[in-house]
Amino acid sequence: MKKQQMQILNSKKMKNFFYHSVIIKNINSNSRQLPSLDRLKKEYIEYLLKITDNNKTETADILNISIPGLYKKIQRYGLSH
Repeated sequence: MKKQQMQILNSKKMKNFFYHSVIIKNINSNSRQLPSLDRLKKEYIEYLLKITDNNKTETADILNISIPGLYKKIQRYGLSH
């Protein structure tokens, strides 16, 4: 996938993800407290890994980070890899 296509895809995925995470989940839970930024980051990485069939290279590309950087985030957030 071309870099420009990846950036557009990333932007659309982020908007959809954050809309779902922040708006829908809070409406459904009747919570007035927003999730922490770390929680959103963790959930977004989980989401990307799921939609890329656990493809670390593609996930890192979408996030615009290195593969070792992705592994650090996976470890930091306690995600299985």
